[in-house]
Amino acid sequence: MPHYSGRMDDDELAKLMREIEQFDSAPASPPANQSASHPQAETSQEVATRDGSGKGKWVAVAAATSGVGGLVVGSVLWFIPFVNGPSTALGAALGGAIAALVGQPPKWLK
Repeated sequence: MPHYSGRMDDDELAKLMREIEQFDSAPASPPANQSASHPQAETSQEVATRDGSGKGKWVAVAAATSGVGGLVVGSVLWFIPFVNGPSTALGAALGGAIAALVGQPPKWLK
């Protein structure tokens, strides 16, 4: 087994530089068999004009699940002053909706 000393000799370095140069000068188009199996990526204009219903569903799902979680936590922590189920549910639902508006919906929801 060869021992790696952390240094390259001149031949290895020249070979590496040739490989890098060859890679940099290669055409950027994908091979023909890949382009047929993978659809072309959407442009920003196509994304902008696409049906935006996924975002609305994502906001509703995030608000509902956050609200239920807040209701459970608020109900468990009833003994803390000014903390109850409905108030934490409302705050969690509002926070979940804002976070969903800022973020993007997951692919499974689209």
